[in-house]
Amino acid sequence: EKILKEIHRYNITHYYFINLAKNSLFPLLDYSKVKCRIEYGAIIRDNVKLKENCVILMGAVINIGASIGKNTMVDMNAVIGSSAQIGDNCHIGAGAVISGTMEPLSLTPVIIGDNTFIGANAVILEGITIGNNVIVGAGSIVTKNIPDNMVVYGNPARIKRSTKLDDVNTIRKDLRW
Repeated sequence: EKILKEIHRYNITHYYFINLAKNSLFPLLDYSKVKCRIEYGAIIRDNVKLKENCVILMGAVINIGASIGKNTMVDMNAVIGSSAQIGDNCHIGAGAVISGTMEPLSLTPVIIGDNTFIGANAVILEGITIGNNVIVGAGSIVTKNIPDNMVVYGNPARIKRSTKLDDVNTIRKDLRW
């Protein structure tokens, strides 16, 4: 792989960046400085931290100050609010909403631990902490902190049973790898 990168290093002589926003209050992230897969149509504000190998699919919106861990996937039309912190090896399902600290104004960001799966159209309210190895069911609304190794779902989301890392890894492999 290193040899291929070295061979093709000078093949790209020009590129251009399409900016999809005009007169935006906050500038967008410079995609050329991250080692992630970012699909066309994703909107990522400036001052977002994207760790290596994350995947941001079309229609996803990541607001200012958010942090996305390595190998994490943010699915189509998911919204990650400002200052949200998402761990490594997570999956944020299509249409999920992770609340931020700016809307509504809050001092405590959402924190999502490593190896966590957030189902499609789930909503995580501001200030919530979700532990490691957690599965949040599709369409759930999380209103309280969730400890490590739990499966939660419903409105409001309630703990249904404990889980283990193998459960989360199985889901992740089916979705991404």
